[in-house]
Amino acid sequence: METAIELRNVSYVYGDGTVFRTDALDCVSVKIEKGKMTGIIGHTGSGKSTMVQMMNGLIKPTSGSVYLFGEDIFADKKKLRDVRFRVGLVFQYPEYQLFEESVYKDIAFGPANMKLDTNEIDRRVRKAAMLVGLEEELFSKSPFELSGGQKRRVAIAGVMAMEPEVLVLDEPASGLDPVGRNEIFKAICSFRDVTKGTVVIVSHSMEDMAKYADNIIVMNHGECFASGSKDEVFQRAGELCTMGLDVPQITSLITRLKSMGMELPDNIYTVEAAVKALSPLVCGRRGGEC
Repeated sequence: METAIELRNVSYVYGDGTVFRTDALDCVSVKIEKGKMTGIIGHTGSGKSTMVQMMNGLIKPTSGSVYLFGEDIFADKKKLRDVRFRVGLVFQYPEYQLFEESVYKDIAFGPANMKLDTNEIDRRVRKAAMLVGLEEELFSKSPFELSGGQKRRVAIAGVMAMEPEVLVLDEPASGLDPVGRNEIFKAICSFRDVTKGTVVIVSHSMEDMAKYADNIIVMNHGECFASGSKDEVFQRAGELCTMGLDVPQITSLITRLKSMGMELPDNIYTVEAAVKALSPLVCGRRGGEC
């Protein structure tokens, strides 16, 4: 599988040479697979946000290298602007950065900054709005008139409209109700499915990562504790719990049922997978009736 982004032996120090020195990342090496959705999880202060800001060149490592499709992004400072268009970064609570007078202009800001012509900007705005589920009738409205979930989707659409090869989102569903969370992740999945792009999501929610991510990176105190497929990472549930990270609730339930003697697969991380695994057992106990 082709690698979209690679961090190789990356370290980052805040406040070096002062009493406030903090090692945010310590010799981290990870790979983000092209076309996959990768989740990054870990406690607050584990280095997640520092890591993703390196991915599009906002932060330069104290040591180590960051590669985008095999090229060191810091090798030529003149190319950093292009890197930030190729790797779109959505910060936590991106709706706080909305500032234009209309939804259309806010989504169009990034493409306009890329010096694209009017027709191309219009195409990108409409495509991004479609991906996040925003109706055309909202284009003329002020973004400040919208609901919290709609504002979040406008902000994300503004990054999607730049058509990045890699979309990076820091806690994209933070603070939203269940309906809003579902809308955001539906939009992210639409982007991935339509563009075949690479997606990186920072999240505290194991349920979200179990449902949507292909691969997972676990950060702990500035180090990469685990990296791999969903199955590979969640099979280390005991170690994750020891670190104070919750595994999906349904996985905890399945583990409990297995300890009581039920024969169930190891790789159950979502409610849908649990229903599929448990249905034959329940039906069997009812004499084949479900």
